[in-house]
Amino acid sequence: MMRSRCAVVLVFCLFSTVAAATPFASSVVSYDPGTNPAAGYTDPATVLGPPERFTGEGVFPGAVTPFNAPFGADEIVSIGEGGSLIVSFDEPIIDDPANPFGIDLLIFGNAFYFDTDFPNGIAGALANDGGIIELSQDGLSWHAVPGVDADGGFPTLGYLDLAGPFDPSPGTMPTDFLLPVDPSFDPTGLSFDQIVAGYNGSGGGAGVDLAAVELTSAQFVRITNPIGSGVNTEIDAFARVPGPAAPCILLGALFTGRRRRA
Repeated sequence: MMRSRCAVVLVFCLFSTVAAATPFASSVVSYDPGTNPAAGYTDPATVLGPPERFTGEGVFPGAVTPFNAPFGADEIVSIGEGGSLIVSFDEPIIDDPANPFGIDLLIFGNAFYFDTDFPNGIAGALANDGGIIELSQDGLSWHAVPGVDADGGFPTLGYLDLAGPFDPSPGTMPTDFLLPVDPSFDPTGLSFDQIVAGYNGSGGGAGVDLAAVELTSAQFVRITNPIGSGVNTEIDAFARVPGPAAPCILLGALFTGRRRRA
């Protein structure tokens, strides 16, 4: 009987895993390009799914790093002054203090560090294009996130095993786009290898803690670029940080004698 029950649990876990919603933004609710979006970068569907790991195919191919941001028209969408972008998730973003550093949402743009020792990769100032982040549970009432730029945070890192910041080939060890970087990490003046080590397996992103706006959950994210900003805000992707492993996953690992990571 015990073995039968274990089999049922395992089957349930398998179906639950297959049916699980994507952790990335799943639909575009609305997009207003604003007054001056970058020409050719106005397809909002580019923000759906995971961030880019490799960019510039056919032009200047290279792995995405904190010095080499995604720049393809099929990789990022541009929000001009006065414009906005609203996306939604299949499952709500949850405020979970157990998440790494308390971060519940990651937003990926095309920010990058100026290379003060080109092409060796020594991080200078962060080149970012701002963007106001707002969260909503119902798509009607919005809460602005203080102190975090949508196209800012920690620039995207696609792989852990690159030869350098402008590696023309993809790596073989992908980073984790659901793992935040420690907010206290300061890459200024560090080498590319030191930055990769400091990311500690993360793929980067601008981290948002829902507690900052006193929300327990959010289904919608809005990015706006105010008139007078003087910049275009480019966005690549959105990811909700998963909470601790679900009980069925832990049971499945126990019964199969294997460990799984959420």
